[in-house]
Amino acid sequence: MFKRRAVEEITAWYGREGRKPLVVRGARQVGKTTAVRLAAAELGVDIVEINLERHPELDPLFRAYRLQELLLNFSLISGKEISRDSKAILFLDEAQAAPAAYSCLRYFQEDMPELAVVLTGSLLDQVLRDYRLPIPVGRIEHCFMGPLTFEEFLKATGESKAIAAIERLTPETMQMVPRTVHEELMGHVRRYILTGGMPYCVQTAIDTSFNHARIVRYQTELLQTYRDDFAKYAGSQDSLKLGAFFNGLVNQIGMHFSHKLANTVASGTSGDYRQLNSAIERFLEARLFYRVVHTSADTIPLGGELRTRISKFLFIDIGLLLAAEGIPPQLVMNSPLELAGRGVLAEQFVGQQLLHSKPGYVNPSLYFWQPPKSEGQAEVDFLFESGNRVIPVEVKSGVRGSMKSLHSYVLQKEATLAVRISAEVPSLEERTASLKEKEQPFRLLNIPFYLVGQLERLTAP
Repeated sequence: MFKRRAVEEITAWYGREGRKPLVVRGARQVGKTTAVRLAAAELGVDIVEINLERHPELDPLFRAYRLQELLLNFSLISGKEISRDSKAILFLDEAQAAPAAYSCLRYFQEDMPELAVVLTGSLLDQVLRDYRLPIPVGRIEHCFMGPLTFEEFLKATGESKAIAAIERLTPETMQMVPRTVHEELMGHVRRYILTGGMPYCVQTAIDTSFNHARIVRYQTELLQTYRDDFAKYAGSQDSLKLGAFFNGLVNQIGMHFSHKLANTVASGTSGDYRQLNSAIERFLEARLFYRVVHTSADTIPLGGELRTRISKFLFIDIGLLLAAEGIPPQLVMNSPLELAGRGVLAEQFVGQQLLHSKPGYVNPSLYFWQPPKSEGQAEVDFLFESGNRVIPVEVKSGVRGSMKSLHSYVLQKEATLAVRISAEVPSLEERTASLKEKEQPFRLLNIPFYLVGQLERLTAP
């Protein structure tokens, strides 16, 4: 078990005055339960852990909001005393088995505000939608979890020297990074790509000195677990069809997923667009995929001007993506990252780090920008919000190495800072974007993959 940023956020939540019940959200096997346990241990407080999958008899009590009776049952089940003024953390795990527990958080907040309550569950978003239970709006807090970020991976694997180097670099000093240090840090990036950020995969890597065969075995087992879950949310669709849709999405990671492409995938799986759209929503709710949405980028927040008909998708984890697509490790170790996997791995790596770079209370989201059709089909891979600025982020690819779209964005939005990510050494350039008679000077921050998680700090005003 290793410490995650979520552990720090949970401990901070516990000590905050006026805290509300905390819902820890994330896909299966990203470490939600472990994070809560580690936070309690770090705080030095008792934890009353109730696995709701093992105690279906509690569901009627949640539905009736019988809090006192619930507390008595919690004490009897755990063998630990729990009351409204306890210092312990009441931990309701596997809440998808008792969806009413989520609605009941409202009454814990109103009637027992001093009690620290944490709730987690896999497939929770799907269950809540299906049951259509009351949502405790304004009476809960959230902590969103994903796989380990690159920085968390380095900490877990004991690479304190690498962490110190990454955190020490600034836009002014990063150009002085020795080539040997740069190559060493890029080596860590490649190891992260092969391992991914799923906690058990990382632990397996640590225990086996990065035995890739053992890592791939667990990645494959975890992918099968996700597929087995399809039966839990198939609804009117059978698991085989959902599995085909799943494979179709995996094969389109990083690509535009338009209606035309959606229909192609659907027809190739003996389905229709409506079924595919329903499946996509299920996958998004399970947090197996993340949608990168097109936005006009005229205002902050970026989510205010979306074009959801034009989207791209990222997978839950880059290591699992390698296993799902059967990409050989030799390709990652020996090829330029910009070329490996048709450039998909580079975009998945960057997107995955950006998704989980924000504070835990922020529901992960990503956006991209595309110039008008008259200017071609190039695109800015990601848009990053830094304070009151929107910063275009281009991931250099062997297929798409041009900066035309980045220049187009800079000109249209009068941006003064842009970011380009590649395997090259970091640098800071003064550039000018020009088109016909219009010019816009801007700074181009060229950063290697190992600095993606530091983007907020590096682009701060």
